[in-house]
Amino acid sequence: MTLAQGWAPRLRAAVILKTVFAFGAAGLVGACSAPAVDSSCELSGPLDEIGHIVSESGLAMDSIDLAVCADSWTYVVATISGSPSGPTSDPFLFRQDADMVVLMAPETVCENVAGNPDGLPVVPEQLRAQVCPS
Repeated sequence: MTLAQGWAPRLRAAVILKTVFAFGAAGLVGACSAPAVDSSCELSGPLDEIGHIVSESGLAMDSIDLAVCADSWTYVVATISGSPSGPTSDPFLFRQDADMVVLMAPETVCENVAGNPDGLPVVPEQLRAQVCPS
């Protein structure tokens, strides 16, 4: 019996166990957490804008961790890498304006309330809890 023949059954068992554990862990994670990206959101415009923003800073977008939308607004939280301090989780708020998306500053638009006399943009109620600090 060669060394390779002696290790083959053990290696095969290890690979099978590793695969079972990986699928089991993935199933548990999937069962415990709801999808963070709302599939009804149109993300092409916001993702293009985030790509521009981070690439101009010499950074990269690794993943979309959260995406929710309401009316013409989209709130996205993305993992951004390339910083010397490591990856960060950064929020982005967009409002669809005609044929383009506009990056909005939550600290500005969260102060606006429905029916404001100046007609300023108002974050939809469905997004306020996530977008606007209490």
